[in-house]
Amino acid sequence: MKWLSSIIVIAVSLHVGAKEDKAGYEDCVLAHVSGTEDALAANLMTCACHRLYIDNFMLSEQDQGYYQCLLDYMPDAKKAEITLQIKRTCNDKHRSLFR
Repeated sequence: MKWLSSIIVIAVSLHVGAKEDKAGYEDCVLAHVSGTEDALAANLMTCACHRLYIDNFMLSEQDQGYYQCLLDYMPDAKKAEITLQIKRTCNDKHRSLFR
């Protein structure tokens, strides 16, 4: 029974580390998504804002860099091909095991 209480304490303490920032999420969407012309880019950037500001529980530095890279370079994407190239490049740059 002692192990169960330890697991609960660890789970609660980890959850406290997640910081939901609804205002930050909304600002992120307005700053990055509002001007894009490509629906895929808008979707990926909205997801990036969500991961950075709402669902950031146990988000690694690599993932933070990846999502920020999407936000930095995708707003000007006008075609799906460009959006996918930016996504691949950000993934290679921040998440690749072969950097």
